[in-house]
Amino acid sequence: MANAPAYEHFEHQADMGVRGYGHTREEAFEQVALALTAVIVPPDVVKTGTSVQVTCSAPDDELLLLDWLGTVVYQMSVRKMLFGQFKVALDGCKASYWASRSMSRATSRASRSKRPRPRSCA
Repeated sequence: MANAPAYEHFEHQADMGVRGYGHTREEAFEQVALALTAVIVPPDVVKTGTSVQVTCSAPDDELLLLDWLGTVVYQMSVRKMLFGQFKVALDGCKASYWASRSMSRATSRASRSKRPRPRSCA
């Protein structure tokens, strides 16, 4: 891949679709997570702050990405924050990420109306 890591949004019948591109699987995971943040606010306006570490596992990469993205959404909801930077480490079908966080006043009102779902990742 000659281009820099990137993400994109696309229409999806259920909601909004996100894609992440990178030179490695780790970069692609980081970019697709940034795409989630970008649905709400441009990631570059999220101020960095305290880091959060989460680990997920799944039997294959597709399920790992799905579970991991669900965990990102869950963590943003229960912590009432947005993630603006991600650092992903993949070991087989296990993902760990550290995310810098911050939450603006405008987005905190929107997240209060959403109820978090339990996730399998801790």
